[in-house]
Amino acid sequence: MTSTIRMIFLTMLFFGYLNNFVIATSLYPSPDDEKTVMAAEEAVKQLGKDRGAIPIDYKTADIIGLGPIEISGKAIKVEEALKDLHAKMVGTEIQISLSGDVLFNFDKWKIRPEAEKTLHKIAKIIKELKKENVLIEGHTDSKGSDSYNLKLSQKRADSVKVWLLEKGDLNQVKFLTKGYGESRPVESNTKPDGSDNPQGRNKNRRVEIKIEK
Repeated sequence: MTSTIRMIFLTMLFFGYLNNFVIATSLYPSPDDEKTVMAAEEAVKQLGKDRGAIPIDYKTADIIGLGPIEISGKAIKVEEALKDLHAKMVGTEIQISLSGDVLFNFDKWKIRPEAEKTLHKIAKIIKELKKENVLIEGHTDSKGSDSYNLKLSQKRADSVKVWLLEKGDLNQVKFLTKGYGESRPVESNTKPDGSDNPQGRNKNRRVEIKIEK
């Protein structure tokens, strides 16, 4: 095995579409260590076009030509948690949509005890991704007046923020909350014939958490 390949295994580069970092041996103390990044980039350059790399944000590369490598640790756990929450990438944001019916009782904004397991999982994700700014949006269906729904959606977004700060141990994170009421439905609240659409209303009653990648 050449010294180049040894270096690749010493400065293993991996992640995926969610978050990028370098996993290194004790020779390189941390993922953000300048020496780690420099060594990894230099090792990748030496591989040549047949075993080259695709750069991602200039810190991370996906190794081409090497066999599958078992990766373990926080990166995989975060990715699995995001999949479990049905998170999606929209532009540069990770978006997690939580059902309002799961988080709150009808017409209320106090977090239900049953919802805390999900919120604990989200708190862990924010910690592992080491993000400092998170946006929390509240949304309702169209039942009730515009002004009432706007206030309810804001109270629900604020409740999620307070929970994450107090029970999620995220005092270092700056949360911005915004209530949109019924103004941003993801589905129609009524069917084409004008009758009620319970499934659509259910999807519109939600809290969205947006994490900048």
